[in-house]
Amino acid sequence: MATSNPTTTETAVPVAESMVSASKEGLNRSTLWIVFAAAVFPTHVWALIDFFQEYTVWIKRMNTSELLGAFSYLMGVFTLPDAIFLFLGVLLLALILPYRFFRQKFATLGSALALITAVWFMIFHFFPKWLEQRNWIALGLWAVSYVVVLGAAYVYIWRSPKVAGFVDNFMQRAVGLAGLYLFIDLLCIINVVFRAF
Repeated sequence: MATSNPTTTETAVPVAESMVSASKEGLNRSTLWIVFAAAVFPTHVWALIDFFQEYTVWIKRMNTSELLGAFSYLMGVFTLPDAIFLFLGVLLLALILPYRFFRQKFATLGSALALITAVWFMIFHFFPKWLEQRNWIALGLWAVSYVVVLGAAYVYIWRSPKVAGFVDNFMQRAVGLAGLYLFIDLLCIINVVFRAF
C-alpha cells in the first residue's frame, strides 16, 4: 500500500528558496556581515592600489621591516576604521529609515550604498584640489552625481530582480575576499602593536 508523501521536490525547492531570501531580509547576522563585507571590500582594494602606487618610491628609502610597518599602519590603522565607519553609516541610515524603505532589502541596498559611497570617495581622493581650491562647481557635480547614482541604484534594485541579483552575486564573491582582508588587518594590527613596544 503506497503512502502519500506531502514533501516532494516541487514543494521543497520553494521552501528552501524562501528560507534563503528570508535570511537576506531585515537586520540579522547574515545581512550585517554582507553589508560589512561591502564596506571592507572596496576600501581595502583602494588601499592596496594606493600602497602599490607608493611602493616604487618607498622601496628606495625603506628596508623590508619599514615597508611591512607602513603596510601594517595603512591596513590596520587607517583602512579598517574607514570600512567600519562606512558600515556604521549604512547601518545608522537603516535604523533611521522606515523598515520597508531600506531594512526590508538591507543586504542588497546596504551593499549597493556601501559600494557606491566607496567608489565616489575614491573619485574624490583622485582630486584633492577640489576642496583645497574650493572648486564648488566640481564638488557640486560630484555630490549631485553621487545622489543621482544612489537614487538610480535604489529604484533599479526595487524594480529589477536582475539588478538585485547582480548585486547579490557580486557580494557572494566579495565576501570571501573581505574575510581575507580582515585576517590581514588582524595581522597588521598585531604588527603595529608589537612595533609600538
